[in-house]
Amino acid sequence: MTPLEFKNQWKLGGDILNKISPNRISEFKLSKSVFDFLTLAGLPDDAAPFLIFSKDSDDPFYGVHRLTKMYEFLEVEFDKYIRIGSCNDGDPIVINTSKNDQIEYLDHEDNFASSFFNSSFNAMAKSLIAYRNFVNTILVENGDEALLNSNFTDSQFSSLKLAIQRADDQTYLKDGFWKTQIEMDLEMRNED
Repeated sequence: MTPLEFKNQWKLGGDILNKISPNRISEFKLSKSVFDFLTLAGLPDDAAPFLIFSKDSDDPFYGVHRLTKMYEFLEVEFDKYIRIGSCNDGDPIVINTSKNDQIEYLDHEDNFASSFFNSSFNAMAKSLIAYRNFVNTILVENGDEALLNSNFTDSQFSSLKLAIQRADDQTYLKDGFWKTQIEMDLEMRNED
């Protein structure tokens, strides 16, 4: 998926993307593909499931910055992380520049322990679209409260799992964000 394809697909639903100025991220030595995604397409304001993304800002809490700028107490070993957003519980979503710009999230309650999010920015873009499509489908087919009530069919859930796997073939091989989210979605539905 190219940045333009992501931009076009994301904006189909009227959702907002925030482009990042090239001069804000040039110091990070990101791969060309990540640099292009950030500067040509941008990051969503927010995305299901309860993710918030950075904007084109100097503010260390709202912009794309090294994690050590946001949390000055962190050691230099955390300089490899470029913060691009956060999960609903405040865990930073980061680009790990020491692992070919892999996307990870860091548990802020466990000394910023790293967990897998996506193998690449491209895979993250595809995963965000896959999950958004799942949410839109269940809202249209199952009603306005479908997401809050974990009201989805086995077929809808299977489509989500397949779409996430197609977005990133590493999703189910590693314990990480999407695997945990999908397991949690199913568990919540089965409790009802």
